[in-house]
Amino acid sequence: MEKNVFNEKNGDYGLTFSVVNGEAAVTGCTGEPENIDIPEFFGCYPVTELRDNAFYNNDSLKEVNVSGNVSSIGHHCFYACTALERVKLTTGLVSIGEGCFCGCDSLTDIAIPDTVRELPDSCFRACGKLSGITLPNSLRSIGDLCFSGCEQLKSVKTGGELAEIGCGAFYMCPKLMSIRIPSACKSIGDQALGYGCRGNEPVRNERLTILGVSGSAAEEYASENGIGFAEFSETAGTVGSAPWITAKNTAPLWTGAAVFTALAVALIRCFILHKDG
Repeated sequence: MEKNVFNEKNGDYGLTFSVVNGEAAVTGCTGEPENIDIPEFFGCYPVTELRDNAFYNNDSLKEVNVSGNVSSIGHHCFYACTALERVKLTTGLVSIGEGCFCGCDSLTDIAIPDTVRELPDSCFRACGKLSGITLPNSLRSIGDLCFSGCEQLKSVKTGGELAEIGCGAFYMCPKLMSIRIPSACKSIGDQALGYGCRGNEPVRNERLTILGVSGSAAEEYASENGIGFAEFSETAGTVGSAPWITAKNTAPLWTGAAVFTALAVALIRCFILHKDG
């Protein structure tokens, strides 16, 4: 059952809803809204979902407030919403779809609730004005290319349960100078940290320092990729207050087959980013 409703609070747009099995989902909007409050209910039906592509390529939307009943946001829901600056997400949100905020070039303010356990592939890719992000303690996985192309990203605060960082997750983030990787993280994908490209040539961010525990996947990644590593104690508190025990500036290990493999992967990722971006 598909229905339309006019939202008088916002004045000049309508939200399109789909109702299935007693629950409502937002499927899109009409007009050129700048601010949207997603309601908790559509009639007597709780609004539990924002559907795939619901606000795809909407170039007027600047601010979105998602209500307390929404537990799922579909893939590419806010894809290429180039004017979108602020998003307030409900604390009950569980699932965010692939490429959800990809290409939101004006996005500067978003907080991810601690009910989210996974950020999918390309979720915040090419959010060019996003300068900082705080990841909740509940987060366990960052998908491939999740924050790639976030050229102003300087600050990333991670939680203690992060277990996996996907390939190219922070690719082309040249202003990211440091990031803490907890000991819980056992998997860091190819070129997840400290890489970008200039033209068709791969480049490494030599100013990046990875903060981690000795003997961890973080130290192994830093060593294998010639990226600075600083050891800290997880029991000493936050990154800001934790003492740095040692700092290891590891040397690049680009020899033989490793050179060819790393170069090939970097060139492929450069091609993908230029093609899509």
